[in-house]
Amino acid sequence: MKILVLLSVAGLLLLASCGGKGKDAASMSYSQEDANQVIAYYNITVDLMKKLVTTDDISKTLEYMKKDGKGFVISPIVNRSYFQAKDTTALLNPGDCFPDAVRDSLKMLCRSYTDASNKVYANYEEYCQYIKAEDYKDDQYAKGREIAADQEKLGNQIQELRTQIYALVTPYADKAEEATLKDNPLKDHIMAGKALISSLEAVLESYDSDATKEQMQSLYDAVNAQKEAALKVEKLKDYSSEMMSYEDMANDTDKFLGEFRKQLRDGKFTESGYKELLYNYNHVIDDYNRFIN
Repeated sequence: MKILVLLSVAGLLLLASCGGKGKDAASMSYSQEDANQVIAYYNITVDLMKKLVTTDDISKTLEYMKKDGKGFVISPIVNRSYFQAKDTTALLNPGDCFPDAVRDSLKMLCRSYTDASNKVYANYEEYCQYIKAEDYKDDQYAKGREIAADQEKLGNQIQELRTQIYALVTPYADKAEEATLKDNPLKDHIMAGKALISSLEAVLESYDSDATKEQMQSLYDAVNAQKEAALKVEKLKDYSSEMMSYEDMANDTDKFLGEFRKQLRDGKFTESGYKELLYNYNHVIDDYNRFIN
């Protein structure tokens, strides 16, 4: 089974499979079957973290709430992705292939993430009803500000939980992937793709309005070096479809770098600039996931 790549920042990577309890990831020994179970769980976290709540929905609803109805304000449309109850059940049950302490932590963190995600949409619904009923006229938006404050708190909590969950599960998924890639002819391509994506994530994670051009240039150079390294991996004639997606990944990285160059030229790193890079990053992730599937 392949592993999906994901991102703590945004948008997320499918991986290209457990043995022993109470061990850290590096010391785990995986059979093919057990490795597949670990990867299946990892891929569920990647998929469901995106479906349960999006950063865009949190941002849109919070921005709307903070306006207190001032000016011409239209409530944003939020479209929560469809997911099944069995998906959340699987997310909350990591299985026996993880050490006991890791499994217990994953259960707790994923439960908190699910609850916080549900509350984001419940808060928005409550706020919309509050505005529709014009109850703000009775309390001068006191309740509205209370809901907005909770929404902001949930947004921060969700980001922290994502980071914690991925930090916990990713080392085990990476170790499991080693077992599945042992005889895979695309192993070098997969590893080069993951290294490239890691360099892109380093840019997004370090992106800040206070960052210096020198810092950002160094990150740019690292991405470019990984892209060049990925292009040097020999193409395989018998995998034309995979090679096409692999090339798409490099081409979309070029678009990421092109946008990054414009920002380096201006010496300004803004929220809109971050969103542009994130947009291009997500295309690279889609290319990678198509490549390994």
